[in-house]
Amino acid sequence: MKAKRLLALLLAATLGVSALTGCGSGIDENKVGATLDQQEISLGFMNFMARYQQAIYDGQFGAMFGDNSDIWSQDLFGEGTDTETSVKKNVAESIEEFYLLEKHMADYKVEVTEDELAAMDEAAEKFMKDNSKKAISQMGATKEYVKEMLRLNTIQSKMRAAIIADVDTKVSDKEAAQKTISYVSVNSKSTTDEEGETKEYTEEEKKNIKKEVEDFRKSAKEDFEGAAETAGYSVSNYSYGENDEDTTLDEAVIKAANKLKDGEVSKVISTDDSFYVVHMDSTFDKTATETKKQSIVQERQNDRYTEVCDEYKKDVKYELNEEEWAKVKFDELFTIKQQQTTENTEGEETSGEEESSENAEDTEGEDTSDSEESPIDEENADGEETSEDEQNTNEEESSDKDKE
Repeated sequence: MKAKRLLALLLAATLGVSALTGCGSGIDENKVGATLDQQEISLGFMNFMARYQQAIYDGQFGAMFGDNSDIWSQDLFGEGTDTETSVKKNVAESIEEFYLLEKHMADYKVEVTEDELAAMDEAAEKFMKDNSKKAISQMGATKEYVKEMLRLNTIQSKMRAAIIADVDTKVSDKEAAQKTISYVSVNSKSTTDEEGETKEYTEEEKKNIKKEVEDFRKSAKEDFEGAAETAGYSVSNYSYGENDEDTTLDEAVIKAANKLKDGEVSKVISTDDSFYVVHMDSTFDKTATETKKQSIVQERQNDRYTEVCDEYKKDVKYELNEEEWAKVKFDELFTIKQQQTTENTEGEETSGEEESSENAEDTEGEDTSDSEESPIDEENADGEETSEDEQNTNEEESSDKDKE
């Protein structure tokens, strides 16, 4: 891989950050954060990895919920614990995985080249330059930590590619075959009044609702979408395979759909709380089937990668310094400014700063502009220089646990 191309990818791991509150991490970076057999991993590096991950989530959460530190005390991932604990757990597990993969690079003849290391050095230098001193302090970032993160991410990416290289990517139409239906669902159990109170339907009301659905079903044979619009119903679409173990629709709906030919409409289907009418769009949806094939291949690859990593873990002892790790807190928020990446004439990704000199507004609502010398520098509310860069596009791998 050319160093220029690698640098473009590595720069995607940097981000423009301005700290909202706080003035430092408050941890002793020289303490040991974890050990992998006899290898010591510094708390400073682990703290940076966690805070860097926090910064990315702050950017995502901020777009959804606004700048609200309460998000870290909530159970947003549904894991029975607060989000800070969930993210820190994933970071600690990822760090273990990274160093395990490094130990086994020879198994797959994986190496990091001198050109790649040079590109990482340049990317790390840029990261330190492009972020405000306040944000750097808050993340506990150093050039060495950024380089180590990029090095480990590169190793992980190469190792994963090598591990899954021989996974079977052939999937038959029969295994992946998908049907696609359109359907209308009408609540037959209750309704919500203007005050937000739930009101159970009477038996008489249920009969009337079913009759209305029956009338819709009769007119839907010719034009399902049009009939639904006339009746005031919403149409949903759903693709599924007969080999799929889990479906989000009620079993009775799937059973009725499987009896239909292309273009046919089902009878009214009654479930515990709804009436359904189904239209069979396609008994073999080629597009959905191709998408399913890709999903099956990805699942095979994920399974192989997880299997190999789990085998590696059996041979080592990974100990987290719980007392010191508990001191890593997400009680100081970050704001992130993102730029789009585009492709240049050579087909390589280039950052938004190379393509445009226009910045977004800062967190105080002030317009910012770029200079020729530093196209992404700006003044924040405290008079410190801040900048924007690209957000990490490689989060997929470190989120597999979430999301794997």
